[in-house]
Amino acid sequence: LKSTEPQPSLLQLNGSWNYTGVQTVPVQETLTGTLIISRESGTSFQGQLNLVSVNSQTQQQRILSGSISGSESGTDVIDFDANLETTPRRHVGRIVADTITGTWVSSADGAMASGTFRVEREPK
Repeated sequence: LKSTEPQPSLLQLNGSWNYTGVQTVPVQETLTGTLIISRESGTSFQGQLNLVSVNSQTQQQRILSGSISGSESGTDVIDFDANLETTPRRHVGRIVADTITGTWVSSADGAMASGTFRVEREPK
C-alpha cells in the first residue's frame, strides 16, 4: 500500500508568483496575473492561475482563472496544465532561481493557441 499523505516537496515552489506572458497565435494578447502554488508533493504541485488577457489590437480584456497541476519533468523543467478555458493550456518552462520561463500551447477542434510566459516568485 502506498501512503496518500503528501510527500516532502522536492521543488519548493509554494507561494505566489507574478505571471506575465503573451499569446502570439491566433491573436496577440498580453497576459498578466498571479500563479499561486498551494500544494506540493514530491515533484508534483497544484494551485491556481488568475490572469487578465488584453487583446493587443482592440484592448478588449478577458478574465481567465482556473486550477493548475503539474510536475518537474526533468532537471529544472517545470510542466503544468492551466485549466483556464475548455482546453487546458500546457506550460513547459525552465526554472532558474526564482524565475520560470517557457512556452504554452492549447488546441481544441483543430484551433491552436500558443505563446510564451514568465513567472517570478513574489518577494516574501
